[in-house]
This record gives sequence, structure tokens and C-alpha cells, in this order.
Amino acid sequence: MTQIITAPFYTLKKLTKRYRSDHQGVAAIEFVFVAPIMIFMYFGLAEISSAIEADRQISHATNVAGDLSSQVANITAVNMSEIMTATTLVMGIPSNKIGDVKLEIASFSRNAGGDVVPLGKASLNAAIATPFDADDLDDLILSPASGVVVARVEYNYEPLKLRFFDSNITLSETFLLKPRVSANVVFENGTGTGPTDYICTSDGFKATCT
Repeated sequence: MTQIITAPFYTLKKLTKRYRSDHQGVAAIEFVFVAPIMIFMYFGLAEISSAIEADRQISHATNVAGDLSSQVANITAVNMSEIMTATTLVMGIPSNKIGDVKLEIASFSRNAGGDVVPLGKASLNAAIATPFDADDLDDLILSPASGVVVARVEYNYEPLKLRFFDSNITLSETFLLKPRVSANVVFENGTGTGPTDYICTSDGFKATCT
């Protein structure tokens, strides 16, 4: 009778000891706690990295637009079409997203009286909502001795929307460059005179300015 009563207790004690010493599945338990954090970080880093890469492309493209425009004394519609084409290709934006880009290149000079004189402007897709105020430029940047070329880009960036970004982000950049081969850069109107304003369009591969 004693053996019949104690046998179950002995078996239960043995099983309990065996389970306490069994470490199988511990890694799975740890994974359950760590996995959500790792997944959260993965999606967050992917989303942020994609936004940073897009911002760098916009910054580089803005620099290219200003750099190319500052290397000539006079810019024709053909010249501006080539500059806009090069700039959009550098952006690396898909052709179906080129409509989300606004690219503006403008040239300014300052006369002897200290007044700012526009020397032409080119806008891709549409003018940027907030106009650039050259009157705020310091005399050291924009003086009667030499003008300045201003390149600006705005991009309505659509993030991956995995975790942190729930809506589109407006990425923007502005570069100011001094003319390299002349005191000023003038946007011609096709007859060797200027200034003039160009309206540009792009299919994502080639831009046309008129």
C-alpha cells in the first residue's frame, strides 16, 4: 500500500526535476521578447534610410543645377534644357514621380545703386511657392561687381510609411553659387538678349525649356 501511495509523488517529483533542468526552448522564449523590437528597428531604419537617401539625392541635384548654370555667361533655352535634364537624371527619381519635383534656377545682379536686378529664371513643373528674396543677400555675396546663381529644389517625397512617416514629406534644398566665367549669368530669350524666364517640363528622362 505504501508503494502505491508514494509512487505517483515520486514520479511527479522526478518529472518536475527533469523539467527544471531541461533548458530546451529557452532561445525560443528569448526570441519572442526580442523579435518585436528587432522588427520594429528594422522597419524604422529602412524607412529613415530611404528618406535620408532621397534627401541626399535632392541636395546633390541642387548643387549640380547651380554648378552647371554658373559655368556660362549666357544661358539659352537649349542650355537650360540640358541643365534641367542633367539635374533630373542626377536625382534618380522614377519617371512617374518627376511631377512631384519643383526645380528653380535664377540669376541676380546688383546695380551701382544697390538694387537687385533679376537676370532670368527657369522653373521646372511649377514655381516654388515661396519666392526667393535676393534683397536679403549680403553685399559680400551679391555685389555690383558680380552676381549670384540660385538653385532651389522641392520634392514631395513619399516615404515607405512603415512606421514613423505616415504622410509625404517636402524635401528642399537651396544652393547659391558665384558665376565662374563672367560677372553675371544672363538667361537669354533666343535673340542674344535678356533676361527672360523659362518654363520647363520633363518626362523623367529629358527636359524641355521654352
